[in-house]
Order: sequence, then C-alpha cells, then structure tokens
Amino acid sequence: MGKLRVFEIVFDNGKSVYNPSELVNGKCIVDLRGDMKMKTLRILMRGVAKVHWTESRSTGNRLGAYTEHYNAEIEYFLKRQVLFGSETGDGREVLTEGRHEFHFSFQLPSGGISTSFEGKYGSIRYWLKAEMEKPWTFNHKAKKAFTVICPIDINRAEYLVPVENNMEKVLCCWCCTSGPISLYARTDRKGYCPGESIAITADFENLSSRTIIPHATLHQTQTFLAGGKSRTRHSKYTIVTGLAIQPGRTMSWDAQLLKIPAVTPSIINCCLIRVDYAVRVRIPFNIIS
Repeated sequence: MGKLRVFEIVFDNGKSVYNPSELVNGKCIVDLRGDMKMKTLRILMRGVAKVHWTESRSTGNRLGAYTEHYNAEIEYFLKRQVLFGSETGDGREVLTEGRHEFHFSFQLPSGGISTSFEGKYGSIRYWLKAEMEKPWTFNHKAKKAFTVICPIDINRAEYLVPVENNMEKVLCCWCCTSGPISLYARTDRKGYCPGESIAITADFENLSSRTIIPHATLHQTQTFLAGGKSRTRHSKYTIVTGLAIQPGRTMSWDAQLLKIPAVTPSIINCCLIRVDYAVRVRIPFNIIS
C-alpha cells in the first residue's frame, strides 16, 4: 500500500482571480511513495452564496428568550471531472509510485454568478476540491479557493450621470431658533473604481449662529437577506474635512477629491447579499461657538 507524499491543486501560471466565462485551468499533483490502489480521483468546482445570522426573541413568559436562526444558500454551480479511474470502478486501478500531474479545465458561467465576498453574516465563495477515493479505507481530499470578480462597466451611460442632492436644517437651542444651514452637493458621476477619486462640488450657506465644519465620507452598506428578513452592516472609509464656516458665511467646494481605497466591489446581482456605496456630505456644527 503506497503512501501519499503530496496531494495538492495548483492553478496554471499562479492565477487565482477570474472573471465570468473564463477558464479555470490547473493541475492536481499526486506524489506517491509506493503504488496505490484507488477507485477514482476526481476534482470538483463549486460556487455558493450563503448567509446566516441569529436574533434573540422573547417568549413573553417565564421561559425567557430563545434564539432564531436565519439561513439561506444558493449554489451557483457544481461541476466535476474524473482525473483517474472511474466513478463506477471496483477500486482495482493502480497509480504507480512517483509524481503525477493531472490537468483539469473548467469554464465559469458567463452570467448568474456574483463577485467573491466575505462578510460577518454571509459569503460568496468559489473553490476546487480534489477527492481521492480508495477501496476499504479513508479518502484523501485537497481544497483550493479562488476569487471571482464580476466587473461593472462604469462607462455605461447610467454610471456617467452626476448624483446631486440638497438639504436645509434649522438649529434649535433651548427657546431660541437660529437661521437655517443649507447645502447642495454633487458628484461628477455615479460609477468609480478603487484608486480613483470622487470629485465633489458643494455649496454651503451658514445662516445659523454657530460655526459648522463640513465633511464628506465614503460609506459601505452590506445587506444580507434570508427568510423574509434582512440584516445590515455599515462601514465608513475615506473622509475629507473642509474648512470651518463661520456664522453668516458661505463656502463652496470646487471638485473636492475623496479618494476611494481598495474596497470590495459593489454587489448588485445576488439575491442574498448586496454591497452598496454612497457618499455622504454632512455639516455638523461646533457647539462651542
């Protein structure tokens, strides 16, 4: 009975990031000390989106509370190839001593899959798993994860349009009401890539009695869906702070740049997980003035 020295999956050219419709090519390496009988050596490629979280519920009586679980899963694909032997074999195939390389090739679907993602309440994962099935003994397994990026074409017309908004707020302090604070903000377009900067144009008018300091922040919202319920997580990334605006003054931003760091791409085509980004321009006031 041979012994297994090496059992691993290696991608061609060291590549581990793929786009939809691309070929995932590589080899399964088996290195044996002595001959080994086996039924089959297979490799599988799988893609799965999964969410899970818990919520505490009160029973309204002496029994106290209980925990409710929310789960959902989508299998994007499950493909397999036999590299050696047969799925219906009797285990008499013999793989001889030494190093063997079994090449494989899978094609990713051209659509219907989402960008890889890891979050607190869910994930979108893709991986390869090699299984060596032997007669009358335990099987060997090797696993290798890879990343899928589903790019969004930010040159489409819908992502080239500016985004704008305005607001007005009146501050109250005890029995006194000050004048309004107003702002108008606009981005140069709607779609961006990591490493780019968002150009923000804004007009601020401070008719209150307090000093305000405007700032802009890039926010990420992760939404997880299961059982008719949702769970969200919010994160803040880059922030840019403007100069203080004294009472009765105005100020403008002319293409104030907000740098986008290396963040997870937006996910808009998965029914279990969604990742969105937004720029928030705020005008908090200084309570000391």
